[in-house]
Amino acid sequence: MTEEGFVEWRPDVDPEFDEKAFPGLGIPVRAIRGWAQYTAFGEPTGPRRVNEQYRPGPVWSGFPVPTTDAEKLLNYLGANWISRPEFVRALLDCEVLVPLPDGEPLVRPVPTGREIIAYSSSAKVPGRYPRRRRVTVRELLADRPSTGLTLDPGTGLVRSLTAAELGVVDDGERRPKREEPAPEAGPEVAEALPALVAEFGVEPPDLLERHLRYAVDHARDHHFELTPAECVRYLRGFAWQYRNGVRRRAGQEPEWPADLGANGLIAHVDEHAHPRPVPWTFGKFSAFGTLAGRFAWHRIVGAYVGFAIGDALGGGATGPLPMGGLTRRLLFHTDAVLRGLPPVPTGEVPATLPEPDPDGWLAVATRHAGPAPAEFSALLATALAATPTGAAAMADVDGEQYAKDVARELTGSAAGAEVTEGVDLLIALFQALLTRDAFAVPVHLRLRELGGDLAASTLALREDRDADDVTQLETIGDGRGVRSVLGRALFAAAKRGYDPEAAITLAARSGPVAGALAGAMAGARLGVPGLPAAWVAALPDLGLLDDVASDVFWYFNRNGLQTETAEHARWERRYPSGRFTPKPKGLPLRSRLRGSLLAGAIGDALGAKTEFDSIDRIRELAGPDGITDFIPAYGGAGRITDDTQMTLFTLEALIRAHAQRRRTGSADVVHSLQMAYQRWLHTQGVAWDRARGPRSDAEVPDGRLITHQELFSRRAPGLTCFGELEAYGRSGVRGTMERPVNNSKGCGGVMRAAPIALWSDDLAEVFRLGAESAALTHGHPSGYLPSGCFAVIVHELLHGKPLLEAVATARAELVKHPAHEEQSTALDAALELAEQGPPTPEKLESLGQGNVGETALSMSVYVALTTTDADSALLASVNHSGDSDSTGSVCGNLVGAMYGEDALRKSWLDRLELRDVIVGLADDALAEFGPDAPGDDRWFARYPVD
Repeated sequence: MTEEGFVEWRPDVDPEFDEKAFPGLGIPVRAIRGWAQYTAFGEPTGPRRVNEQYRPGPVWSGFPVPTTDAEKLLNYLGANWISRPEFVRALLDCEVLVPLPDGEPLVRPVPTGREIIAYSSSAKVPGRYPRRRRVTVRELLADRPSTGLTLDPGTGLVRSLTAAELGVVDDGERRPKREEPAPEAGPEVAEALPALVAEFGVEPPDLLERHLRYAVDHARDHHFELTPAECVRYLRGFAWQYRNGVRRRAGQEPEWPADLGANGLIAHVDEHAHPRPVPWTFGKFSAFGTLAGRFAWHRIVGAYVGFAIGDALGGGATGPLPMGGLTRRLLFHTDAVLRGLPPVPTGEVPATLPEPDPDGWLAVATRHAGPAPAEFSALLATALAATPTGAAAMADVDGEQYAKDVARELTGSAAGAEVTEGVDLLIALFQALLTRDAFAVPVHLRLRELGGDLAASTLALREDRDADDVTQLETIGDGRGVRSVLGRALFAAAKRGYDPEAAITLAARSGPVAGALAGAMAGARLGVPGLPAAWVAALPDLGLLDDVASDVFWYFNRNGLQTETAEHARWERRYPSGRFTPKPKGLPLRSRLRGSLLAGAIGDALGAKTEFDSIDRIRELAGPDGITDFIPAYGGAGRITDDTQMTLFTLEALIRAHAQRRRTGSADVVHSLQMAYQRWLHTQGVAWDRARGPRSDAEVPDGRLITHQELFSRRAPGLTCFGELEAYGRSGVRGTMERPVNNSKGCGGVMRAAPIALWSDDLAEVFRLGAESAALTHGHPSGYLPSGCFAVIVHELLHGKPLLEAVATARAELVKHPAHEEQSTALDAALELAEQGPPTPEKLESLGQGNVGETALSMSVYVALTTTDADSALLASVNHSGDSDSTGSVCGNLVGAMYGEDALRKSWLDRLELRDVIVGLADDALAEFGPDAPGDDRWFARYPVD
């Protein structure tokens, strides 16, 4: 001890470093802000030394707030506080969650060996893994000395640790293995499910369980996790909605509980300003499941909810947070852009946007709100209303500039330069905050990118981390002018953005506008789940905010309202603009059905010669542009393969089953399909007595198709189809989804399923029959579910629905079925890729080869979405290094239904094998399924009972 009485220099450690969690790590030098002198009595003496190596903490720098020790370590590594070896050593004693899909951890092969997959927190574990094990990394690897670790795959922050890095792991004392279910699979939810089914009379009984899986999967897409209590509340809300759906169908008025919130419900508002209870998703997933475009749904909703919270707090509200006048103004601005702008931007903004309708539903629903602030700073709210207008990415439209032009129309010419500059800055901020990416950059980093005087002054204040926030806030102007209000909101969001409660509270000291803007920035970055739960629950108008924000997302999303024609009438009542008035029906069903079957056969014939040839080989064979016309195969140009053969037998089976049902009152359509495929097997050279199977006593194959000798030709039939039909011929055992005949997911089921679209207008029945038809030969879910999905898509296209809407409808049916994830993911990848413009072989091949069910469908959907005519679609669908005849056939079924028979190239039709047979069978199908189906003996002789 010296004469001054101090005993040591103590480190001033960044508060983000958790010494207790990692006692063996030591304090990283980069986590030390400096050193201070302390006396022997523990009192600071004043002198300090600054640490030049200090780096600000990860959360302060913009990393997500960690929820586990493993996430803290990941942050420390990302902030460069610790080295990779230090990270590895400390991670060994951290708990992680290990998925157990089959009771054992997942292991993936890597060039250096194998790595176990684990996650640093529960919310990051995909929903398809309800069983997990919580274990330290040391315990996990103790019995696997040569195994590495993959941490957080699929999150964008994946870390791969090799066995060599991890070294020899000694786990010391063993703890019992602890399995823990995902929140949605735990005892609380398991106990609640049967009770809710019984209480609300839900049919089928597994409906709630399947719907919960849908909800959980979509929440995890946004990296949110539903707690057990939220799962139960959501299911109760859904059960109420189910019960009232039953009541409506019975002609009864719906009945709702008095306490909506306690029953998992939230009050949206319909186009008549009446409350419309719907299940509350807690802001964690969208109930309508539309894929994110440029912006994410949960961020837009978060921005509107955060805005309302800040507005209420800035207006002095305590307890309940009633709607402020500024929020009402924001909703009116939103109404103006929804009624005044097209969903897909043209780059031009109308000279005027609609004024609020004083008697409209929105005005009525918000009458209880007070007046908006009179200051010009209130016009800054237009930034949030304008930003989503540029959501649909267009090559020739600058979305950010378009939004700024929209905002100028909203603010008016008298707004002044300060308002215009402030709104432009906010739009540039919201463009980044509303991103569909898993992680949104914090406000301070975006300000650094944007630059400018206001950004520079805000960042300068933020640098003094220990300065009193309120004192700093008061230095930013007078708190009334536009620049001052905006500066205060930006400062609060930039300095305390990692703590939304602190940020909004700080900004709200300056009034409603600053509070609302800070709340919108916090909500945009973190979504509703990132806002203080008590404040969210205190919003009486939470349902209205969720409703309008979702409308904004849906309208300006490429995959949104414009594809949902069934919703156009309701939308026109809600936001009248004249854009969505009913249009005359397009092509007749005859043209669409003929087109679907003929285009499928053309695509099949275009790809027949080059099935599984590489694109380079195709170009060698057909020229630098690849396939541009039929290439002779099977003895001529325009010859079909087994794909079209089996499609025709599928259609014949449907006609026969439908005719049988008309004549006898019942029919087993799946049996008719099975027998049709057995007749096809006979055309492939198998004697009828071996092909027919023990359930048929027909001495000879009958019906119309079997009389066409051109079908008696082997065209590279799929081995799975051929083998399983031969097996049926021996045993008579029919393959089903519940009792699969194999584990094949080949495309042989989906390639023949298009005609099943005709069977019913009940989409669930169409899906089920499509899947059952494929399950006769293909037992893997990705072998039969794509067929159900495809049948629904073709059904919708035959009825004039746009392709995007048809895909969304089919996907909604798809996710109701177990093991749908592979096909759902493949469809989502196709929709995502479609945003990148016209197809190329390389883009197409990134989705797969088309030889399995899920990729044959997704590749075909992708091509159909990214082309504008049948010719270009058919050619694009066969020019790749995969199963070209199958993708050509499936894509042809789609685009033929979209564009009709007359859109097909005449030179192809003229040379197409069996063209007259295809057209004749299509016309017979329309007759059988039409209102005046034939009833004479000759018809039933042509389509006899199976």
